[in-house]
Amino acid sequence: MGLFSKREKELKAPKDQKSPEAKGSSWTHGRQMSGRLLSGLLFAAIACGPIALFAAAARPAAIASAPAQTQEAGLSVQQQSAGGYALGYVGSWLGASKEAPGDLGDYIDLATLRQLSEQPWEYRNLAVVSITPVDETSFINVVVAGNVKELTVSDSSDTSSTTWPRRYFQVAVSAEGETLRVVGLPAPVAAPVEGKTTSLAYAQTISSSDPAAETVSAFLGAYLAGSGELARFSSPGTDFTALSPAPYVNVSVFDLRADVAPAKTPGDGDVVKVLATVSLLSPLEQQLTSTYSLTLTARAGRWEVSAIDLAPQATSEKKSATPAPSPSGTGN
Repeated sequence: MGLFSKREKELKAPKDQKSPEAKGSSWTHGRQMSGRLLSGLLFAAIACGPIALFAAAARPAAIASAPAQTQEAGLSVQQQSAGGYALGYVGSWLGASKEAPGDLGDYIDLATLRQLSEQPWEYRNLAVVSITPVDETSFINVVVAGNVKELTVSDSSDTSSTTWPRRYFQVAVSAEGETLRVVGLPAPVAAPVEGKTTSLAYAQTISSSDPAAETVSAFLGAYLAGSGELARFSSPGTDFTALSPAPYVNVSVFDLRADVAPAKTPGDGDVVKVLATVSLLSPLEQQLTSTYSLTLTARAGRWEVSAIDLAPQATSEKKSATPAPSPSGTGN
């Protein structure tokens, strides 16, 4: 009992804990002021509404800046249009006659012409050959070509024959602002001068029994006449599509040349460029002679067509083979 009494004395009654005073936020007064300020601004905005609307209406409207236009290299749209304009002009000029001038009057004043032909000139295959802006002027030089029907008289006899030679006509077009106008009449000119013959790199003649020749013959037969599966003679990854429907019933390679002599058993990755001259025969017994520039690549000991080249390989384009370096060193 004494023990319990002693403990009771040692135990102290807990002190009364003061509850913390409830304090408002330190920003309460500021928020009240902010609320009053916002309310005042709202009423002011309502009161000034008509004035604000008037100010907005009086302010100049924003103008969107036009995107910058960059002129691509080559002919402008107007210069290309001059080519089409000259093409129509030459056609109207050739086809006009005294009784039926057609739409030639849309290009020039017919009253200024001395006379028109009794018979119109017959023409076909009219096309623009060149469009050349004249420096430091508004003129554009356009050359138009077409096959014109003409009568040829033989010097050795009294016979005559009709021919359709290719004729060329020069036209001057004035381009001022967005308008086009022809200046003068079309002028017949000489045909463009042909360049010198290009030397090709195919110096090796390939026999028809050569494995490379067999690949070329089988590939062109499948490509042009539908004889066989095209993929069998094509390198992996190529996407050749045969002509469909096949326009020819027979394809014969009668001349095949290469830039280097192809190996009978080539190694993987070996490449040879070939030029094939072929004879094509249609179901109506019509015949054409054509040439194909092909690239052959070796795989698994045989030749496959890896490309139909865009153009033959000229001598200057042929890269000289670089010999592989031979190993050197000293042995023990």
